Amino acid sequence: MDGVKRFVVLLLLAVVACTNERPLPTVSTSEDLKKPQEGGTVVRRLQGDIATLNPVMAQSVNDRQVDYYLHTPMVHFDADLSAIPGLAEKWEISSDGRLYTSDGSNVTAGDVLFTLKKIIDPQTEAPQIAGAFDQLDLRTTRVVDPHTIVVGFKDGISPQLAHFNDLLVIPEHVYARGDFKIDFTSRVVGCGPYRLVRRVAGKEILLERRPEYWGPRPNLQRVLFKVIADDITAWNAMKRGEIDETIISTDTWLAEGRRPELQKFIDFRRFYTLNYNYIAWNNRDPVLGDKRLRRALAMCIDLKSIIENVYHGTARAMNGPFTPDQWAYNPDVPVIEYNPQEALRTLRSLGWLDTNKDGLLDKGGKPLKLEMLITAGSIASNPFAQLFQAELKKIGIELDVVPLDFATLIQRVLAGNYQCAYLSWNLDPDPDPFALFDSSQFPPRGQNFVFYSNPEADRLLEEGRREFDQTKRKKTYQQLHALLADDQPYTWTLQVSSKWAINKRIRDVKESKGWGLFQWFPGELGWWIPIDQRTHDVPLRRR
Repeated sequence: MDGVKRFVVLLLLAVVACTNERPLPTVSTSEDLKKPQEGGTVVRRLQGDIATLNPVMAQSVNDRQVDYYLHTPMVHFDADLSAIPGLAEKWEISSDGRLYTSDGSNVTAGDVLFTLKKIIDPQTEAPQIAGAFDQLDLRTTRVVDPHTIVVGFKDGISPQLAHFNDLLVIPEHVYARGDFKIDFTSRVVGCGPYRLVRRVAGKEILLERRPEYWGPRPNLQRVLFKVIADDITAWNAMKRGEIDETIISTDTWLAEGRRPELQKFIDFRRFYTLNYNYIAWNNRDPVLGDKRLRRALAMCIDLKSIIENVYHGTARAMNGPFTPDQWAYNPDVPVIEYNPQEALRTLRSLGWLDTNKDGLLDKGGKPLKLEMLITAGSIASNPFAQLFQAELKKIGIELDVVPLDFATLIQRVLAGNYQCAYLSWNLDPDPDPFALFDSSQFPPRGQNFVFYSNPEADRLLEEGRREFDQTKRKKTYQQLHALLADDQPYTWTLQVSSKWAINKRIRDVKESKGWGLFQWFPGELGWWIPIDQRTHDVPLRRR
């Protein structure tokens, strides 16, 4: 042995053929309407179009929302965000944390190995998941039999089991053919509970329950995703009964949430999840590469005013990469205070002066102008960007706000073709931020699209993910929290409570601790619709 902990997972797969059909049980119309019934169509909103149906190359939460129906992850999370069986019926972890053995699934162990190889292949460009498996050791990874695989890692890291929730297995006999990066943008072969019926790019995605699904059967027969980027448009569709769920703005929550005529058929929910909003600064940009300038820009954000006037108290200020509900959070790190005059003093000390008296700071003959990308139609992004733009103008900085559809925005960000962008993260149950800030995780390998590099941050990131004692891990992450808050690769702004509208015809809509309504088990797979309220059931139109 080399003296370094080995990390092995023995994954035992419940392997059955994907084509073994099982007949659908008959639902009686006399069935108790208070008990889950099979059938019906739910109409869900996507805030932006998906980039791809290839789960290995997923780029956003929109991709993942659809993927969750088409594929079953190796490991599910329950409502408390604890790992429970998914494709893997059970698993064993070696004492040194470097070998995982798994048993179970409706795909073969060979398919698991194929998927893992694709994830770590630099040619694949798997930005959301590659960092989670960057320590994969193919020398110790082996297929034991069609039902069993041993997955080895070069080093043991504490969040590794949670990362198996990101592993959506694809069949080798399909995905090994053709162009892996292009051919599966709009077609998919998975062994999840649903199959793809059609995708109309930019408009809708229709899924239908697979009768041969090997696992616990969901109740809903069909899931129709409608792409609605604009929040106001989505809310109007919700009120007309055209969609069954949507996230809503704080203004909508306050203005409409107590209207009796809406409460009759809409369930309004509010809760905090593992998420935060932030400004991503491109650290490679010649202007934004100086952390002192980034910090000065952060001083121009009046968070207290935004929380009170924009979110009416339904948000809280953020100071770093961990939310107040996470055990890794450092309560001693202060939120950057709103102080535009101090920001101006810092900028002047860096040589930014209004030398030509045109109202803009300049340096070396170039004015201080920045471009911020935001998601078009987002009620959350627009007011923030406008307020920030106005504050910067007061001290001589011009901010050009560029609304883009989400898919285009993400493409530009991952390519490093931007200065700054206003974004948000939905976080994993384990607080490990390695893929976001480690210098080895620049795209396409990982999600460090701000191109942040600090050797001390790299050290703490490595130390934190390799420590299995949570008390020691917490100390490391609190140090990391303080360092990142000082360096400002992001400027963390707000954790906004999630506000949702759900049509009351959808039953058993429950919340998890941290993830809210979606992507935990059973989550949306446990929803059902009473027979007498199936308003969206229409004949399938195949394309």
